[in-house]
Amino acid sequence: MSEIKIVIADNNRELCATLADLIELHDDMELIGAAYDGIEALQMVEEKKPNVLILDITMPYLDGIGVMEKLAEFENPPIVIILTAFEQEAMIQRLIAMGASYYMVKPFDAATLIERIKQFAGGRQTSPLKAIKATEEPGIYNSNRREKSSNQLELEVSKLFHEMGIPAHFRGYAYLRDAIIMAAREVEVLGNITKNLYPRIAEKYRSSPSGVESAIRHTIEIGWERGNSEFIREFFGAENGKNRFPTTASFIAKVADKLRLESKLV
Repeated sequence: MSEIKIVIADNNRELCATLADLIELHDDMELIGAAYDGIEALQMVEEKKPNVLILDITMPYLDGIGVMEKLAEFENPPIVIILTAFEQEAMIQRLIAMGASYYMVKPFDAATLIERIKQFAGGRQTSPLKAIKATEEPGIYNSNRREKSSNQLELEVSKLFHEMGIPAHFRGYAYLRDAIIMAAREVEVLGNITKNLYPRIAEKYRSSPSGVESAIRHTIEIGWERGNSEFIREFFGAENGKNRFPTTASFIAKVADKLRLESKLV
C-alpha cells in the first residue's frame, strides 16, 4: 500500500502533537499538516491533498459540520474520520450523511485510530457513507450484553471526568477510566491495585505496571490542581483539605463505588 497522507484538524495542540508522534512510528503513513481551526483545515486539504482528514467537531471559526459542508464541494475530498468529545446521535447521523467514514468518541484508543486509518485509506471500506461506531464493531463487541454494559460504564466515567475537568488527552486518562470500571465490576481488585489492577491495564495497553501507575497518578494530580476544584472537593469530601488530593487507590475506589451504585452493579 502506498503512503497514506494525513491532515489532523483539532484545536487541541497537545493532542495533535501526540497523534503526530504516533503517526511517525508507521512507515506507511505521513502527517502532512495539522490545522487548529476549520478554515485552516480546509485550506490545508485543498493545498496538500491528503488521503485522510482526522477532524474534530468543535473548532474555532468553522466547526466540523461546516468543514464537511465545504468538503462536499471538493472534487476529490479525503476520507474523514471524526473525533468528538460527546456522542450526539443526531449530529453523528448528519455527519455520516455528509460523507464521514468513521467517528471516534474521545478519549479513544490510539491503536484503533491507526487501524481505521489503514482500513479506510486502504480501500477496504464496504460503503463510503457507512460509519461503524467504535464500540459496536462487528466481530469485536457485536451484541454481547456485557460489552455493551462496559460501553455504558465508559460513557458514565467519561462524563464524570469531564465534570471534574480531567484532561482527556493525557495517557493516564484511559488507564484511570479502565481501572475504575474494573474496580466497579470486581471490588476485590481494590485489595491490592499494584498487583491486581496495574498489570491488567498494562497488558491491555502494552505498557508496564509502573508506567500505568505513574500515568494514573499524574492524571489525578493534574485534574485536582487544574480541573473543577469545587466539584472535585465536593465529590471527595472536605476531609481531604484544601490542598490535599486523594491517594490513587481512594480516588479509584470512590469513583468506582459511585459508578457501582448508580449502575446497579452491587
